[in-house]
Amino acid sequence: MWLHICLLGGISVLAVLAAMGRLPRQDILAAQEWRVLFLLLATGDCLGAWMTYTQNQDRQWSEGMYFEKKEAGEGSYEEEMRVQVEEENVSVFVRVPEQEGTEEADAGQQKEATGAAPGLDEQVLRAVDMYNQQKQAGDRYYLPAELDGIPMVWSRPWDTSGNILTALCVVGVCCIPIQKQRAREQKRQERSRQMLLDYPGLVTRLALLVEAGMTVRKAFEKIALDHKRKKRTGHVRYAYEELLRSYYEMESGVMEERAYEDFGKRCGHPKYRTLATLLIQNLKRGDQRLLDTLEKESTEAFEERKRYARVQGEAAATKLLIPMVLMLLVVLVILIVPACLSFYQT
Repeated sequence: MWLHICLLGGISVLAVLAAMGRLPRQDILAAQEWRVLFLLLATGDCLGAWMTYTQNQDRQWSEGMYFEKKEAGEGSYEEEMRVQVEEENVSVFVRVPEQEGTEEADAGQQKEATGAAPGLDEQVLRAVDMYNQQKQAGDRYYLPAELDGIPMVWSRPWDTSGNILTALCVVGVCCIPIQKQRAREQKRQERSRQMLLDYPGLVTRLALLVEAGMTVRKAFEKIALDHKRKKRTGHVRYAYEELLRSYYEMESGVMEERAYEDFGKRCGHPKYRTLATLLIQNLKRGDQRLLDTLEKESTEAFEERKRYARVQGEAAATKLLIPMVLMLLVVLVILIVPACLSFYQT
């Protein structure tokens, strides 16, 4: 019970820290998710404490306690018991025979209890056999209260179901932040992969629109509004989402230079930061070579995308290697086993 009380105290301390803002709420879980997590922990601990109390409140058996024998033909069974003789405690397995035909079961237990120098457990089992032979109870198997005049205290082993339930609850709850972090990392990797794949197309469209006579801002507006129309059909791309956000910022009065800079920072990929730098330089200096630079950047981006596709293909081939080996083993077994069987038959 002390384990459950200490755990409940720890949960209370963590809940207070979360309410004071001392825990990384937004980095790992939201405030509402922290409250649900602590509620699950407290509920699991309380259920475990209740099970521990109810399962262990009648551990110690009083004098005259017995086991019910099973019906004839159902066989014997064993019960684990703790017995205290003076200052010594020992764990024994009491074999309870069936109601009729108990000679074989009793003999087996007495055989287990025999020996040149019997220990305390063997002495206890022998005393149980002798006591029940004297009682001759048809449907009950009693536990003696004395061993050679020395009182014996019988009790059931400590039930750990409550502790196991609490431990499972703690492990399950601790898996929630881990799973959240893992899902967040997978989403980040997917976002990075998608933005890398979209970069060549974005630069190419931007170069084509600039070559057609549009300014960079107008080209941004054109690409952003086209994505906005596609977004209504469920077609959402992270790079174009950031570009659309930059367009909204410029429309709301943010300086064009600041919008390009924030666009590169939000994307977080080196390629997009390079693109933002090119656009800012063009805005400041009026670089006439912007079109050539964008075309060169587009060519390099397509080459990098090809390299990335090759790497992904090699990784997929490596993952398929194990299933292919397993299939080869299955084919070999199908071919070799019948041949071996036919050889031995001949």
